[in-house]
Amino acid sequence: MGNVLIIDDDQTIRDALARVVTRLGHAPQMAATLSEGLRRAGDKDVDVVFLDVRMPDGNGLDAISDIRRTPSNPEVIVITGWGDPDGAERAMRQGAWDYIEKPPSVKTMTAPLVSAMEHRCRGRDAAKPVSSFHFTGIVGDNAKRAQCLDQAAKAAPSDVNVLLTGPTGAGKELFARAIHDGSPRRDGAFVVVDCAALPAGIVESVLFGSEKGVYTGADRRREGVLLRAHGGTLFLDEVAEMPLSVQKAFLRVLQERRVRPVGGLEEAACDFRLVAATNQDLPEMVRQGMFREDLLFRLQGVSIELPPLAGHPEDILEFADHFVVEAADRLGVAPRVFSEDFSRALLAYPWPGNVRELKNTMDGALALAGGDKVLLPVHLPLHIRVCVARNRVSARAAAATAAPWPMAGGLPLAASLPPFREFRDKGEAEYLRVLTGRFSGDISRMLDVSGLSRSRLYALLKKHGLSATGT
Repeated sequence: MGNVLIIDDDQTIRDALARVVTRLGHAPQMAATLSEGLRRAGDKDVDVVFLDVRMPDGNGLDAISDIRRTPSNPEVIVITGWGDPDGAERAMRQGAWDYIEKPPSVKTMTAPLVSAMEHRCRGRDAAKPVSSFHFTGIVGDNAKRAQCLDQAAKAAPSDVNVLLTGPTGAGKELFARAIHDGSPRRDGAFVVVDCAALPAGIVESVLFGSEKGVYTGADRRREGVLLRAHGGTLFLDEVAEMPLSVQKAFLRVLQERRVRPVGGLEEAACDFRLVAATNQDLPEMVRQGMFREDLLFRLQGVSIELPPLAGHPEDILEFADHFVVEAADRLGVAPRVFSEDFSRALLAYPWPGNVRELKNTMDGALALAGGDKVLLPVHLPLHIRVCVARNRVSARAAAATAAPWPMAGGLPLAASLPPFREFRDKGEAEYLRVLTGRFSGDISRMLDVSGLSRSRLYALLKKHGLSATGT
């Protein structure tokens, strides 16, 4: 028997779902608001959550990550009377198990619940835990990154091809190395090929090798990088940059596991595990004829989309602390602590270069700190301090000049009375602008004053496109 939490403001839907859950031998719990649902999910051992989208106190899609982050890490089945393709995609990308539209039938409610419960049971009964997977250099506490780590841990012991996607600097090579280190090929070579840096004109020679005299300057036989990965892992970084003319030949190597050097007659065995990475939209490139569809199908045995740092403030300080400790160990110096102003500056910056930019920034900050035992904003690069200062001033100016609806007695005039949802959302956004402008990144004070939980505060900030520092 499992535990199922139903989060829906419609009593009729809650009762109908509860009957289905009970009939299948599980125990239903019910919540009429998101806040109550999040509290119940955190307090109880929950296997599956049925989650409505349009709730009185927010958008259910914004709560998926918070629900998945609770101790029991339940599966989330989204139910909505306002289904749309964008909402479905957003739900699935945040880790939802399924997305069904109201009014749900017994069949549409039963099928995903049964499959989710079976998945939970298999996970509990699994003989080999994924805790043996090593996440070298990979930290972060958001649900999306945890989902990526879980996918990588499950993929590592097999030989399946893995495609890592996400913005530049999101840590794709770190994930590739972790997958290699957690695989049976860990004692073999980990060969990195940056497809964007392959020399034009001799790409095939670099990949497949070449015989002596096959082109001008080829004074000896050269072994290709694919053969160097034999018995190990080949990491193709920026795979979208691989020339179309080479993609067909590479696809053949993947299929046959044999490679023939340019100008050669004999083939050699070439057995490697493939992990590829890109920050490009490969399906769109396929539609434009810029990437082979059959190669894409080969690459995405398991697809893992890594999240950016933007929108995940809970990760920034954890990564920053990790990188400072790592750099201090490397330099043989004592780690530094962060001042409050330093932490606020890190949280206020959008980090367009993601994890890589943050790592380089922390390396530089430690170097500039010299004998200082505490890291201060002055130890950050000038462009970061300028960006933070500009955003802070802009946010406060916007909050000061924001024009509310015509008011009378604390409420909008009847002639200008907006729909309730619009009024509530505008009030939420205005409250958060004042809150973040007044306390400028001091999360503890913001939580004390607002009475919100940390996860709810971050969810509301994300909903209204704001940051903890008012940017």
